[in-house]
Amino acid sequence: MRRTRSTAALVAAAVVAGGMALASPAYADPTPAGTFRQLVGVGSDTTQDVLNALAGDTVNGTSYASTAVKSASGAGIASYDAIGSATIQTRSGGPSFTRPNGSGPGRTALSSSLTGDKAVATDSATIKGQVDFARSSGGPSTSGNALTYIPFARDAVGVAVRGPGLDTLTVAQLFDIYKSGGVRTLNGQTLHPVLPQSGSGTRKFFLNAIGLTEGTVDTTLPTVQENQANAALTEDGALAPFSVGSWIAQNNGIAPDYSSTAVSAGAHLASLQLPGDTGATSPVTTVNGKLTPVAGYYENATFGRDVYNVVPSRTIDTTSVFFDKDIYDVFVTSGSHEAALASDNAENVIAKFGFLNESYNGSVNLAKHAKVGGLENGLTNATPGKPTLKTTAGDASLKLSWTPNALAPVLPVTDYRLTLTDKDGAVVATKDLPTTTTSYSFTGLATGAYTATVTANNLNGTGTAATWTGTVKYNSTTKATTATTPYGKAPKVAVTVTGSHSVAPSGKVTVKEGATTLGTGTLSSTGKVTVSLSNHLKVATHSLTVSYGGNTKLNASSAKISLKVTKATPSVATSAPTSVKHTVRAKVTVKVTATGTTPGGTVRVYQGSKVIATGTLRAGKVVITLPKLSKGRHTLHAYYAGSTTVNGRNGANFVIKST
Repeated sequence: MRRTRSTAALVAAAVVAGGMALASPAYADPTPAGTFRQLVGVGSDTTQDVLNALAGDTVNGTSYASTAVKSASGAGIASYDAIGSATIQTRSGGPSFTRPNGSGPGRTALSSSLTGDKAVATDSATIKGQVDFARSSGGPSTSGNALTYIPFARDAVGVAVRGPGLDTLTVAQLFDIYKSGGVRTLNGQTLHPVLPQSGSGTRKFFLNAIGLTEGTVDTTLPTVQENQANAALTEDGALAPFSVGSWIAQNNGIAPDYSSTAVSAGAHLASLQLPGDTGATSPVTTVNGKLTPVAGYYENATFGRDVYNVVPSRTIDTTSVFFDKDIYDVFVTSGSHEAALASDNAENVIAKFGFLNESYNGSVNLAKHAKVGGLENGLTNATPGKPTLKTTAGDASLKLSWTPNALAPVLPVTDYRLTLTDKDGAVVATKDLPTTTTSYSFTGLATGAYTATVTANNLNGTGTAATWTGTVKYNSTTKATTATTPYGKAPKVAVTVTGSHSVAPSGKVTVKEGATTLGTGTLSSTGKVTVSLSNHLKVATHSLTVSYGGNTKLNASSAKISLKVTKATPSVATSAPTSVKHTVRAKVTVKVTATGTTPGGTVRVYQGSKVIATGTLRAGKVVITLPKLSKGRHTLHAYYAGSTTVNGRNGANFVIKST
């Protein structure tokens, strides 16, 4: 329920530049006192009354409780007027802050609610989380993407005048009247132009429509609260820009009356010659005794305007961690989702307050009247720098890991946005993550080429993207076995590669020791191959890496194995005479052989345990001359002492008879 109270005590505080009082018979906030609703809105007084009605409150004596707009979960609107008490409190236990009066202050308050700053510099407390949307009769004042301006209805700006000489006006005449040092008589009528208060969306729109700015307008003109004819049109020759919707709603008794005294004295909306027309067009007409909009005037590009509800862009992004379903339900029409404010009941209320309903009400499509803008509380609009990105392609998956950019902007990073697109640029997946998370995996992907981006975001919008482009495949598994192998014999490595998702592997495998390639092989149709290595690997335990290079559908994989190469086992053969005179030195031929190698080294001839002669192998063979043997039978044997690659070994005994 909304309570209406007298503001006589507030009039003295409502004096603005020019000395006029902002005469206002009543104001309204959500009541009873202590009532708080979830979706808090502040700002423009052009749309405050219709938003009050859509909140389900009582406006000008009529209750709109039966048509109150709510989200699917039941969250309702709390709409705080542009004028009233000096401060407002919008949350239970929350701070009191200066009441935002007009579109600009409303957007500033919304911005400060996001950043955790004060509504105005003179306030004592910050207002983080105290405002959810701003009513605005104009578009953005700063560039950026932090705020989305959702069209709510169509309004128009006319010129409210008092005096018979001001029935018809042109854009050129309005330019001359309001410019610095402007004219002060027209058609014999002394002129008394006034403007809405600073920060008013209607003021900004009107000046732009007639070709002026705050730098070229007559700064000596008095200002009054916008859309209040009683305060603005106090004498003949007075004129002021006015929301046509507000004029209709007040004069039809729908909205609180700020204009009847002036109307009784002859105030009315002037007909304007619209650019490109030869005649003048009235903004309103009368149907069954009630004022109603003239569609052609509202649709005119110069004086017709969209009015907006401004929300934080991230709250209506369905992929954002800050997505707010209640705000989305109430304000956004997208696809099959209809904004509660665009329902038939809501549009009936909107029309009742003098606005036109359009097909794009609730649209967030920038091609269909929606707009975006930056924060409006004076903070920098800088976005975060590019993160440092690391990627790991897995089994039909891609893991992204990132390190934040060390150069942090004034506004901190609030979240990270990940986007994955295919080779044609189509978006495959997006993910928004809080700042506490710095890695994420996309899983269940088809094989193919992809591009992944990671951006750090803050309230100002999206930062510079870190980008990876590459291929996602299925995993492969490599297994390998080998056996202990003697030196001189080629070691064999049996390799089996399998692919996930039943994908048959193909291609080559490589066996390396460190950076040295020892062998390669091509997989069979069953994913197997046996790789033969050199038969001259040194005697040692070798740490081998067996690698599969992958193919168009499979990732590379590898396995580590140990290969033990032992010394070769030789054969020792001797050839010696069976008898020799004791005066002659016998010669013994010793031949040492081993598979795959020619042994080298020392051969000794023993009689028992005594070495009686030695020789050195040449090409695996040596002839050793024995010392003179005493008469008798001598049992001898040759012993090969071995080498770094061949084991030592005794030859068979042989007998020489010395005579």
